[in-house]
Amino acid sequence: METVWKNLKGFLYAFILFILLTLLISVIVKLTPAPEGWSLYYMIGVLCITCLFLGTYSGNYIKKKGFVYGAFYSIIFLLILSAFYMLAFSTGIEMGVGLVKYLIPILFGSVGGMIGVNLRN
Repeated sequence: METVWKNLKGFLYAFILFILLTLLISVIVKLTPAPEGWSLYYMIGVLCITCLFLGTYSGNYIKKKGFVYGAFYSIIFLLILSAFYMLAFSTGIEMGVGLVKYLIPILFGSVGGMIGVNLRN
């Protein structure tokens, strides 16, 4: 049961980090001359940072197979965010080549898992 709570806590921390970074990006876009057309790239960057954190957190807790667990947890996190998106906007995620952009956060999660496994407590 402790493992479940640790995993849920990691997802909660990642979700809070995602919300905070998204708010920070929106303030930066609003108050600076940063182009709003690049918002997709800003969000991919936020997802990469969040998945890196989640991979590091999960890899540090599990202590084995960081690459696999980091990618797995990142995929689950992206699916949860996609479910929230579909519920909030009543629209679906289009399948196809557009989903390739989610490979970058998954790779960041994998790298985070490798970092987490090798962290010393």
